[in-house]
Amino acid sequence: MLTNSPGEISGWFLPLARIIKETYPKLEIIAVLLPCQYASGTEVKVLSESSIFSKVVDRKDLLKFLLSPKIRDEKILILQLGGDPYWGTLFKKRLKGKLFIYSDSLVHTNKWADMVLLADSRFSKGKENEVVVGNLILDSIDINIPINGSSIAFLPGSRPYGLKLVFPLMLETAENLKRTINNSIKFIISPFIPLETLDKYIPSNFRIEQNKIVSSSGNIYSIEYGTTWEWAKDVKLAINIPGTNTLQLAILGIPQITILPLQWAEYIPLEGILEWISRLPLVGKGIKRTIIYRLIHKIKFIALPNIISKRKITEEFIGIITPENLRDKIVELLNDEKLLDNMKEGLKSISFLGGAGRNIAKLVGDSLCE
Repeated sequence: MLTNSPGEISGWFLPLARIIKETYPKLEIIAVLLPCQYASGTEVKVLSESSIFSKVVDRKDLLKFLLSPKIRDEKILILQLGGDPYWGTLFKKRLKGKLFIYSDSLVHTNKWADMVLLADSRFSKGKENEVVVGNLILDSIDINIPINGSSIAFLPGSRPYGLKLVFPLMLETAENLKRTINNSIKFIISPFIPLETLDKYIPSNFRIEQNKIVSSSGNIYSIEYGTTWEWAKDVKLAINIPGTNTLQLAILGIPQITILPLQWAEYIPLEGILEWISRLPLVGKGIKRTIIYRLIHKIKFIALPNIISKRKITEEFIGIITPENLRDKIVELLNDEKLLDNMKEGLKSISFLGGAGRNIAKLVGDSLCE
């Protein structure tokens, strides 16, 4: 099984791997991490601790494993969930096995794939090797969790730039909010971020005490790990950055503000070769900032529920974002119950085809266990 970023791992990869292993316990599953600009650096640890995989191949060992995989089984299947399809082709050629690729968009052009597993029929290109299986994101959350409360949840994500820059912005925003509202505020930390590493990301006027962040003014903010969705039960509004959790929250019907601070444009990850060009020494950051500012006006939406529905449902805040103007945006939403209710209804109206995990597991079993 091939994958790349924390979003794909938590939203697709791990939930599916568990279903496959539970359905076919004798199957040996090897997790392979592909190059990724969104990597947190802790993916190997998270995958290894899941106890699902017989082996976890780190990115730094990728080529070594590809050249000498030491797999002698006659039946081999490469199942790719995220990352450049080029890698799936290399593994197919090297291991001489079937290649299945999962896709939740129209971007699935790998002609070498034996089967393209689609999240929805809307993504079909009319090819014979396409199979509509459903959206894997539904297997990553408990859709029956009752949501009712008044808490505000900040989700800084797992990307290094988010922790280094956006996390402090969110903390200072929380301090500003505390002067205006009485709602409880909490920070949801990705399971890819060890709690003991948070200290290096928080400003000097904050400190961590067990599962709490305490400010110099005496305000206390709880810390919850996003390993389960229990934290979402009392959330009225979430503030996040673009990524998988925007869609997961949408499925639960939780209103949200997705932010993209442009004052740190040079740190915003880009797709494909543009990201690697922007990492060139000396000139890379300047190139990326120029690219971001030229592209941003052509991007209609940044939050996945808006992208999928092709209309604005959740709020997006793009630009020079400060603790003060983000606070004002949050307070404005909290004071508009009708807008929040409309947002909930809009999120619940987004249709997703379920059963993807079971459907893919059956296809895997039919291929390897027949």
